[in-house]
Amino acid sequence: MTTLIVKQFSGIAPRVRPRYLSDVQAQIANNCQVWNVDSLRAMLGTSNVCATQKTSPQSIYRFGQDSSSETQYWFEFLADTNIVKGAIAGDTEERTYYADGTKPKKTNNVLAQTGGTSYPVAAYDLGVPAPFAQCVANTNGAGTGVPETRVYTYTNVTTWREESEPALASNSVLVKVGDTVTLTAIGVPTIGNTNIATKRIYRSVVGNSSVSYLFVAEIPASQTTYSDTTLAADLGEVCPSIGWTAPPDGIKGFVSLPNGGLAGFMGNDLYLADPYHPFTFPAAYIQTVPYSIVGLGVMDTTIAILTKGKPSFYQGSHPDNMVEVQTSITQACVSKRSIVSMNGSVYYASPDGIVALSGSGSGIATEALFTKAEWALLNPSSIHAYAWENKYVGFFTGGSINGITEGGFVFDPARGSFNLHDIYATAGYNDLQRDKLYLVIGNQITSWHTGAVKTYTWRSKKYALPAPMGFGYGMVDAESYPVTLKVYARQDATDELIHTQTVSDRTPFRLPALLYLDVEFEVSGAAEVFQVALGQSAMELANA
Repeated sequence: MTTLIVKQFSGIAPRVRPRYLSDVQAQIANNCQVWNVDSLRAMLGTSNVCATQKTSPQSIYRFGQDSSSETQYWFEFLADTNIVKGAIAGDTEERTYYADGTKPKKTNNVLAQTGGTSYPVAAYDLGVPAPFAQCVANTNGAGTGVPETRVYTYTNVTTWREESEPALASNSVLVKVGDTVTLTAIGVPTIGNTNIATKRIYRSVVGNSSVSYLFVAEIPASQTTYSDTTLAADLGEVCPSIGWTAPPDGIKGFVSLPNGGLAGFMGNDLYLADPYHPFTFPAAYIQTVPYSIVGLGVMDTTIAILTKGKPSFYQGSHPDNMVEVQTSITQACVSKRSIVSMNGSVYYASPDGIVALSGSGSGIATEALFTKAEWALLNPSSIHAYAWENKYVGFFTGGSINGITEGGFVFDPARGSFNLHDIYATAGYNDLQRDKLYLVIGNQITSWHTGAVKTYTWRSKKYALPAPMGFGYGMVDAESYPVTLKVYARQDATDELIHTQTVSDRTPFRLPALLYLDVEFEVSGAAEVFQVALGQSAMELANA
């Protein structure tokens, strides 16, 4: 070996001993765009978009999807909150649903944007409470003919035309043609933080050995009596909301499903909304898994349930036909906020690294890069992450790796590259419409990788020389200058810095006349670097 040349620059692999790294891998790759795996380029910083309205929000979401401004209508939540846009036919209100683990909510463009500067301005409770009282049915007995047996029920209905589960059935009455049935004791709902506005009355119809409830009338929420003279031929549709229950107060982790549904969780239970009816989570759809659920991800028609033990998959086109599919990996999820769904896979932080789940197979995506002990240096339970350009952008605090104690990393699953950076954010949101990742840094909402060029540090592998030797010259081919090159070598038992060069052009420069057993170099700066070379003569480098 008379010339050492590096023309490609990739990320770190702490698992691999420095001398066994490939020529493109690094011991240190801080603030580098190593996902390109070609020239060495600096990452860009963030640029401010607008100030936050709350102090240190944990979750953000850009509402007003049709707005041309990226500074308006940012939802900010102090607690970890999952926000999803509803799949509602003919929706012109941008109905949006969110769960913070306390009480799930719903909002729209009127509630969220009107009368304030901190968003959402207002929201309703998500669930529609069922009526608490049975109505009482009586007939006047004025009719004739063969009597039929009827029972009545009713539901609560919101201004958004969302309907509750029916009340318990009334007493039964025998009704003849011409009778009037008077309903009393129809309960008045406690409106509270809901938008209940009316009630829908239904009555039973027997046919083909089954009983259905058909629509009779809709009345104001405050009305407590009703007189029914409706002919059987004039009855309306079947009550759609039998079995519809409101979501439990503690539900969290909302994710949208491709069938128009919504999923959340609480404890060991997975809750599934009725498709296109995100306000109801029927008890019949609940799925229970063996371990406490940490969070959810989605890939195609599969829900990935990440737990404190083994993950679970549930597949199906409708909640009533969901089936469990065993996963091929046993890795707990250590951070709910680390879960990212992208490219048909679900990624999350485990005790051993970043796990990738997919229908074609699952595994630890960073297994070749980190051991469990080295991954622990990032304090994985602190990780929160976001998708960006098909990459997993994570942030951590309370760790210590390559001089970074609070910062982040970019993992590119396609190339297997991993680099660290010194940017730390407390929350983030991947805006698909604008194709941008937004982050909360301090009291600012910022856009990721759109700011000034950062200063990078990239340290090569350790090159084990076949015999004691030295390199007399160095050269850095860069787009611009200056850049700084440091050369480290081991002459006896320790590595020492033997030279620091501020490189101002492509001309080869002298290195100390020393013999050593191992050599490595570190390049830092902001300019793009195409090649770093060490050689025994200037002529060698001129021909490199």
